[in-house]
Amino acid sequence: MSYSSLIEQTQNKQQGQLSAAAGRLHPHGRSMAWQWLRMLAITAVLAALYAWRGGASLLFLLTASGLLMLGGFLLQACGPRSVKIIRSMSPARPAAGDHVNVEVQVSFTTWLPVPWMLITDYWSGGWHQELLFPGFRRSFHYVYKLHEMPRGIHQLHGCRMSWGDLPGLFTGGCWPEGKAGFKVLPRPLYIGGTLPESILMPGDALSLKRSRNSGEAADIRDYAPGDPLSRIHWKNSARKGSLQSRVPEREEGRMTCIVLANSPENYEIPYSALTPRSQRGTAAPAFERAVSTAMGLMLSAERSGAYVQLFSGGWPEGMARHEGLGKLPGRVQDMLTEITPSGTRSLSQLLEDSSKGWIPGMTVAVITGRLEEEAARTLARFLVQGVRVELYYVWDQPAPAATDMWRNPAVEYKHHTAGTIGSSLARLGARMYCLHPVPPDGHKEAELHEFPGRPTLG
Repeated sequence: MSYSSLIEQTQNKQQGQLSAAAGRLHPHGRSMAWQWLRMLAITAVLAALYAWRGGASLLFLLTASGLLMLGGFLLQACGPRSVKIIRSMSPARPAAGDHVNVEVQVSFTTWLPVPWMLITDYWSGGWHQELLFPGFRRSFHYVYKLHEMPRGIHQLHGCRMSWGDLPGLFTGGCWPEGKAGFKVLPRPLYIGGTLPESILMPGDALSLKRSRNSGEAADIRDYAPGDPLSRIHWKNSARKGSLQSRVPEREEGRMTCIVLANSPENYEIPYSALTPRSQRGTAAPAFERAVSTAMGLMLSAERSGAYVQLFSGGWPEGMARHEGLGKLPGRVQDMLTEITPSGTRSLSQLLEDSSKGWIPGMTVAVITGRLEEEAARTLARFLVQGVRVELYYVWDQPAPAATDMWRNPAVEYKHHTAGTIGSSLARLGARMYCLHPVPPDGHKEAELHEFPGRPTLG
């Protein structure tokens, strides 16, 4: 199933929720006309019975129905007026998955006591109802929470205020005017060596040391083909069980080009990677993980003062969406907040576009959903030319030579086996990072560290 069809299903589900909420918006779904017809019918029956049989009980019921109709008429004719609702959200710029607190201040005018009031807010991702008992109060406030908000722009599509008498026989309502909205930024995902120093914790795979001989800060990373033996950190290698190399500061990625694939084809789930329906909602979509990775890389470059480029489809084509160093502009954060997998250019085309602006010594970070042959050939060509490539992916694919796997799609899906595209790129020197929520056991190069970092406020 493609990511675009997944988004369409989610939107249809949200529209269904809004329609269901609109049906429950008016208490018991009764219109004012139906309320009066029902009450007039009851009063007529009581009046007929009293005229026929008489009696104190019927007279009491007839009087009570008359008082209820009088109260209902006053409540509907002289109910709350000049309604004003002000909303404020906190935090001001939340990250994906955060809870957003909405503080609502309500004020109105009326000379009648209001037994109860129901306020419904319709957001782009759902709705919230709040039952209040104002009585003689004319202003009050309350707070509710929107849980685990997804990345994107969330707008208030409308608000409905309903009120009624104590038994709920007569109700009134209005649609208060007001606009509200907020942006949910992607939650930055820091992977391996992209961890900012401020969030390093004991036990992480990244350790910073200073060499006594050279006086240069060194980063301990996984061994890569071509690293000289003199740079192998034997003590750290023995502790981790895999070769670790020292990387002098001058070799660190002070210049990085980030290529974020946003074509729908790059995020179509391979047949062999499909999970049972009961487990499909437990993990974030692949594109969300890709955007979070891009945000983490951008913020790491911001913190270190590194020069960074960002390429993705749709800006105009062939040009970087961001290029520079220092503080990350607010427009870049907004772009990553609004970006969708709707690009028309393939990953291979994005790589060709971005390569025109590469500077010698620059590290290229490629972020995609699944590895495919055309992009792999382009990356292989760059690797042979000496370009340093870091590849962040979700699903590996069988290499073209593994024809038995291509012909039998039901074969067990495996990451980084001998016949995969990823393993071929790794042999050429690419550093591989798997963004799958459950990395394969024993795969040392796909260590993933996720922390609740916060983007810089724009």
